[in-house]
Amino acid sequence: MNYESFVQEVKRGVEEIVEKKLDDGKVVVRDVLKNNNIRMQAISILREGQPATPTIYLQNYFLDYKNGRTIQNICYEIFEMHICSLENFKTDIDIRDISEFEKMKGVIYYKIINYGMNLSLLKKIPHFRFLDLAIVFFIMVSEDDKGQATALINHQHLAGWGITPEELRDIAFKNTWNKFPVVIRRMEDILSEMILNDILGDEECADDYDAFEDDSIHEDTRYGEYTYGELKGIVREEVDNLKADDLDLYVMTNTMKINGAACMTYPNAIRNFAMEHKGDVYIIPSSIHEVILIPDIQCSLETINELIRDVNQKQLDPVEILSDHVYVYRLEKNQIE
Repeated sequence: MNYESFVQEVKRGVEEIVEKKLDDGKVVVRDVLKNNNIRMQAISILREGQPATPTIYLQNYFLDYKNGRTIQNICYEIFEMHICSLENFKTDIDIRDISEFEKMKGVIYYKIINYGMNLSLLKKIPHFRFLDLAIVFFIMVSEDDKGQATALINHQHLAGWGITPEELRDIAFKNTWNKFPVVIRRMEDILSEMILNDILGDEECADDYDAFEDDSIHEDTRYGEYTYGELKGIVREEVDNLKADDLDLYVMTNTMKINGAACMTYPNAIRNFAMEHKGDVYIIPSSIHEVILIPDIQCSLETINELIRDVNQKQLDPVEILSDHVYVYRLEKNQIE
């Protein structure tokens, strides 16, 4: 069965479940335009009086089907996911208030995406150019420790609100800079933390580790034959041994680690880093969620660009690609090129 036939079979299967278990409901399959002009098919169940409904993407389910999972099992999971998502979905705003600017202006933020990869989308939404990227705007519908639910702001929103793109930009800048401050960390610290969490995750006392907020409280706590302090030191030593000579990498993102690449547009964020390191800074667009900062090094830009393109093609989700080349902040000019 090809993908198109699979989608129709799933739609029919979910329709049968809806008819049996719900008083009303219309099953629809639609193409969803994602970042970087990626189109994905998704299924939803529309019900009368329901202002929002979960969007459930079908691509991974098709892979499950090819690996032996039955259509019936997939359909029941989609239905249960719909019900569970509705029960747990809590918005920070009343979606019916989106047309009222005064109620929305406190939850308007911005992010950056690739300009050339999103030309179709950018025709529909207000945006501003930033290098070869675009600053776009969204409403924060809900937010918790699991992630965010957002809605892109389009031209119709602006017309209904009666504001200009410049007014939208100023509001979004202020909100974003205040709510999502810049976080810059050494790459070695992040790797050490990830490895340490993986190791402790295999231990029975991993939950105790997660409960601690201060390393000094549990330096002597034992994990197998090592204390936490000893284990932490071993991991950091191994990570340091892997570090390339004289190459310092830093990860810049925001406190939520979502759409954190926008931090490269924050006032003085890159400049302060460059001044601290007394030179120009290479900015590698790791994804829409973060960028990697490298204090000035003697390295071919084309070599770095080849590395970025290779990672984008082989390792990164296409929806999360920001750019395929490195940027350079010139301290003397105070600008990104």
